Amino acid sequence: MAAKLLVHPGFYRRVRHYRDGIAVPDGRPHVAVKFVAAAQELVLQLLNDPLRGHSARFESPDLADIRRVAVPGFPVFALFHRWDGQTLTVITLEHTAQDLPSRLARLFSTPD
Repeated sequence: MAAKLLVHPGFYRRVRHYRDGIAVPDGRPHVAVKFVAAAQELVLQLLNDPLRGHSARFESPDLADIRRVAVPGFPVFALFHRWDGQTLTVITLEHTAQDLPSRLARLFSTPD
């Protein structure tokens, strides 16, 4: 079990971004609500099992320890996180069809 939780502000922005994208075009706000609930539940599950998922396999040394896990019920979305043995750091939530290494590198190089 994680002793400490840190959540990067970008995580909340991405959840809202995807929530809004799901709700508007399809006119299915109930799906957007399920998406947010699944993302929240996943964070709670990671607190109990921070090694859940697998290595994101990024080549950059700065990103080498990042793990990824699919959002239950929404497999095209992945939550990216780090675990250092005591702290779970939730970094972001992304659609997996993106250039993820460069997106994550930008998160770490620009202040929020």
